[in-house]
Amino acid sequence: MSEAVEEQLRGFATELIERNGGLVDWPTGSDRGQAMLTPELARLQGVDEMLRLSSRPDGEGMCVSLASDFLDAAERWLEAVPRFGAVHVPEAYLKRGDLGEAVARSFAWLNAKVRVGASEPIRVKYHTWWFHVLLVSEDRWESQFAATVNARAGVEVDFPDPLQLWELKPSGGDLDFAASHETAVAAAERHIQSLAAGFLARMDARLERDRKRLSEYYSALRREAGQKRQRARTTATPDQADDADRAVTLELRRKLAELEERYAVDATLRPLIVIQTELPALEVRLVVHRKQATREYAIYWNPLTKSFDPIRCTACGRGAFSLSFTNDRVEALCAGCSR
Repeated sequence: MSEAVEEQLRGFATELIERNGGLVDWPTGSDRGQAMLTPELARLQGVDEMLRLSSRPDGEGMCVSLASDFLDAAERWLEAVPRFGAVHVPEAYLKRGDLGEAVARSFAWLNAKVRVGASEPIRVKYHTWWFHVLLVSEDRWESQFAATVNARAGVEVDFPDPLQLWELKPSGGDLDFAASHETAVAAAERHIQSLAAGFLARMDARLERDRKRLSEYYSALRREAGQKRQRARTTATPDQADDADRAVTLELRRKLAELEERYAVDATLRPLIVIQTELPALEVRLVVHRKQATREYAIYWNPLTKSFDPIRCTACGRGAFSLSFTNDRVEALCAGCSR
């Protein structure tokens, strides 16, 4: 095992133990270290709370190596990591001044008149979902990514990693992620199309290549069969020739169907962790006039991104800053859905 891989494993083991409340003393470049585990971590592994760590199997403590059962042990610890949590930002600067100009810079109204109404500071919950995706075809591809939903507006937004924000404080209370789950999954499916575009293109290219090879092979079989009949100077009735061609065609179809099944993509999307981040935000009311109809909307200025969150398209569910509106119910539509 290379030194780079060993160093990555040591870093992973250290972070895993410390994120679960333990302490690790493992000098860089050393083969051996020491860990102080929490009682829960020690219980999950059936070891003492003072645990010796090593990159080489020596019969004592835990060997952090791909050649040992370390990854199985790590899986048990990972299962103990909380799958959800809540944090909050106690205070943040909220935008002031002429909100009309700020809204005009952020949004484009394609077929309606929009008046900026009252605004007020409120607290908004953002749900950040981390997903694991696995695509299995003739090959396999997997990745991890995050999607954040403004739980109040029901729209995916650009949002920093909440675990990297120094302003955050732990929060208590009940957690309800059901309201954002559907939006997060829909956003994840869109992310997969983008992230896996290269993989899907390769599978399509391989499928097309194998289709071409099959077609060329069975075309060659037909030509070879015809040449053999000519060399043997045999005569075949039209029905016999049709039967031979039909058999080749059916076999080709069967092989192509097997090929389609082989290259079919089986997708698995699994939520890993979800974090609720509550922060002060500015809610701005909009009054939208479309022909004879009027409807109110609310938009939210996010102090972390220092920008407005998008408005949810009522047709596709995506967030948009360039919108048109339906005639009767004044429903917001993104540029794609309004065509």
